[in-house]
Amino acid sequence: MDKKLNDVLVADFIEEFAQALREQLQKDYERWGDTWRRRSRDGQEQRAFARFEDYLDQFNNAGVPVPWLKITGEALIAWIREKYPEVILENEG
Repeated sequence: MDKKLNDVLVADFIEEFAQALREQLQKDYERWGDTWRRRSRDGQEQRAFARFEDYLDQFNNAGVPVPWLKITGEALIAWIREKYPEVILENEG
């Protein structure tokens, strides 16, 4: 990074973060496919927070690092469901 430390902005890391997120999302796709499209927006907050609690439990009890890219992926999916509900293939139910 060429900037002085006092001049560093969060936005300066977007490109690097986006590339790392793309790589994580590709791994997730290889494992899960498009299953995210088969879950409705309804209840997504409860599902997400339950998953986050799992991550916290793993951190607290086993020292597993918090998977920030996976959390970001969950947030992106939630955002997509809210902004583009037409991508949902079928509702849970």
